[in-house]
Amino acid sequence: MKALILVGGFGTRLRPLTLSFPKPLVDFANKPMILHQIEALKAVGVDEVVLAINYQPEVMLNFLKDFEAKLEIKITCSQETEPMGTAGPLALARDKLVDGSGEPFLSLTVM
Repeated sequence: MKALILVGGFGTRLRPLTLSFPKPLVDFANKPMILHQIEALKAVGVDEVVLAINYQPEVMLNFLKDFEAKLEIKITCSQETEPMGTAGPLALARDKLVDGSGEPFLSLTVM
């Protein structure tokens, strides 16, 4: 099963924490928020996570490369070039989520 996580926001309500790195990498309970979500998805059978990224995508992907191997889960990226709202990133990632098999996918957001 696949999952899409919307992680493209600027994290303005968490500033100054998010001035240097994306909101999903902010620690919550001694671990970045995105790792809590990816570990929970892995535990329920998700084998591929697509991240809908806009803000600082290179920082996010570099951080997650190590965890992709450790967690044995495929992590890919769908990058917005400009903010597209909530449904825009979902449409942009359509090719990575829908493969013709009819298998459902999950959609989450980092709040």
